[in-house]
Amino acid sequence: MRCLLLGCGDLGSWVGRLLLQEGHQVWGARRSLHLLEEGIQPLAWTLPQPAPPLPELDYILYSLSADEFSPEAYRLAYLEGVEQLLDSLVRQKVSPKRIFFISSTGVYGQESGEEVNEESETRPQSFAGQLLLQGEEALYQSPWPVTVLRFSGIYGPGRERLIRQVKEGRFPPEQPLKYSNRVHLEDGARAILHLMERDASGQPLEETYLVSDCEPAPLQEITRWLAHQLGRLPQPGKDLPSRGGNKRISNQRLKDTGFHFRYPSYREGYAPLLQNRN
Repeated sequence: MRCLLLGCGDLGSWVGRLLLQEGHQVWGARRSLHLLEEGIQPLAWTLPQPAPPLPELDYILYSLSADEFSPEAYRLAYLEGVEQLLDSLVRQKVSPKRIFFISSTGVYGQESGEEVNEESETRPQSFAGQLLLQGEEALYQSPWPVTVLRFSGIYGPGRERLIRQVKEGRFPPEQPLKYSNRVHLEDGARAILHLMERDASGQPLEETYLVSDCEPAPLQEITRWLAHQLGRLPQPGKDLPSRGGNKRISNQRLKDTGFHFRYPSYREGYAPLLQNRN
């Protein structure tokens, strides 16, 4: 497969490594090209600028991230960047087999612990979710097959914010319960590769998949478990995170494709990260 990774942060870089291990050809675009993984061919393209000459491509992974949590940054990354990608493909007559777009479960605004799947109503209250939906829609209207991957909170090596908070003694209040959804970085990358290879082998793909682990759990439960592993005493706090909603993400559609999670819950995922952190 000939693959272009637009955005090679934690997730894009891990996908790149997996693709290279399987013998695929990979190009990568990011602001700091010297930080690309060895073996990824650099492409000097900073969206939403027009594209340089593009190679023939089978797959494009759009995994840009916003510079900051602001409407301007989100519009730039997830809407104007998408529009420029589509314009560049048309202008250069490049026709990928499929575009994969990394979105977020933040497009769902449910707040009462409901189970959410790909067919659930999207009703984001925040500018972030609204702009992500606009980017998704622009892609769906394009001439190419598109699969949107709505990720829950990504954690893993280098993404250990919750561990740091627990070590600092920062806990949510005991009530109300707030469901939290997450996916290990490695499983997220493996899911992308799995779907690319499924498409390349001629098997059908849906337009949307939710990428989250198999066990939505209250944030209170997760932080108590982390505290126990770290030998800390949980002290109920005062503030719940305002972002993330309160919902339970179903990954059944992804599992139905034959994908198996290496880290099906927070316990398997956080345990390796906790080693030598006491």
